[in-house]
Amino acid sequence: MTLRPVLSSLVAVVAASGGAGCSRECCTVDGFPILMERAPLGATLPGAEPAGGLLARATSASIEGGKSFSMVVDTGSPVTAFDGPVSRTLVSRTFQLHEATGDATAVTPLRADFQQINTIQLPLGPVGDSSIKPLGVLGGDLLRGYSVEMRLGGPCPPGAAPTAASPAPVCPSMTFWKHQGGNDGFFQDAGYAVLRFAAYGGGEINVQGDRDLFGLRAPVSVPPTRIVVRTCAAPEAFTPAVKPTSCCNPREEVMIATGANLSLVLATGIGPIVLSQSAWRRVAAQLDGQPAMLDAPLVIATWPTEIPAVWTTVPRVALVNLEAGINDPGPCAELARSRRLEWVANQQEMNSDVAACAESCDIDPREKDKAQNSAAYIEIGGRVPIAIINDNEPLLQGIRVDVRPEGPEIDGLLGAAGLGLGRLEIDYRNNPTRLILSCEKDAARDRCWTAARCPRLPDHDHKHLCFGLRAHPLPQTCAPSGCPVQ
Repeated sequence: MTLRPVLSSLVAVVAASGGAGCSRECCTVDGFPILMERAPLGATLPGAEPAGGLLARATSASIEGGKSFSMVVDTGSPVTAFDGPVSRTLVSRTFQLHEATGDATAVTPLRADFQQINTIQLPLGPVGDSSIKPLGVLGGDLLRGYSVEMRLGGPCPPGAAPTAASPAPVCPSMTFWKHQGGNDGFFQDAGYAVLRFAAYGGGEINVQGDRDLFGLRAPVSVPPTRIVVRTCAAPEAFTPAVKPTSCCNPREEVMIATGANLSLVLATGIGPIVLSQSAWRRVAAQLDGQPAMLDAPLVIATWPTEIPAVWTTVPRVALVNLEAGINDPGPCAELARSRRLEWVANQQEMNSDVAACAESCDIDPREKDKAQNSAAYIEIGGRVPIAIINDNEPLLQGIRVDVRPEGPEIDGLLGAAGLGLGRLEIDYRNNPTRLILSCEKDAARDRCWTAARCPRLPDHDHKHLCFGLRAHPLPQTCAPSGCPVQ
């Protein structure tokens, strides 16, 4: 892998020895939230929040005499980098992360200390627009040593400067946990959406590592850190009080599902959702009418030039776990099933005698008397910003090459603005790795909604505890579904 594909796939830092960003001895974190800032989005879109990628406040004795500087926090960058002339060998850096208060000169609490980390050095550009020039990128090689919680729309503590003013001031934060002890069942019962992922990418780059016992250097190997998220873009609006479209024949479940299926790489250092033109055409086909479009460049710190882009918004996106297994109908079909089953659960909670039951599409084909489990998902609404780039853009092609052949065809990037008012914990330490998702407690359902996986009930002796409803059993009698008798 040459340095140019490294840049095109947003690689920013090299792993230290052993394939990890640091050992436990090199890195000290205090477990408190680290207040962050948001870069500019890069375009002014009516109704969309102006906040872009995530920025931490950092210091290093070797950078600008120890003055604080902006450091992009990017899950889409497999490694950590600092600004400077291109170096073909590793550069050892010591740096610290502090609270970001909006005042670059203020003395703020030290939250994390990273000692003698092997990094790449290369010229970094501005982020979002030309107003902010970061001097570092915190990448996946360091993040993967923790379970990292990110609050994208958290409240602002006293004295902190908000980074977005619409519809209310928000202050993002990041917390490093050495491990996450809760299992999937615990989070499911608590209403969190757990999305499992396999890390993709990695491999050798043409940067030389440390000298061995014989004084020789070998190419550095980058660990796999790409997080690919199953996404349904622009599905129809849903409320559990209104019966969704019936699905009476399992062969129809894909055809009646609304929204466009996408595979996106999580990249918190970027603001918008970035889509290829071909992916956008699939999304646009799901929209009522032509949305407003705006020409503006996409500005990414790890890319050497501005990328021509067309900007717009979509009303909502959903990130959906794979529940169906090898018979994957796509995230939009699994989202539609979860919605139908939520409506059914809502009906059953209101009436324990006679209520709706699962329709034919949602019955387990192996056990006709039982429903299927619903997939966990988080839905983000409120004019989600989209930047559309050419399919042959080297940025996108580099990421696709990095994920192939194990991963799916990549449609684009899931930026921080695509997570809205969500709370995201990336549990790199668990096996299997997982995303743990929830919403800020005051978020309206049309802005952010989390549905945990809802397991089916085996019989009338058990009760559901799903979709924020009270515990309830199956009804004594199933009401007519309106579907033809099979």
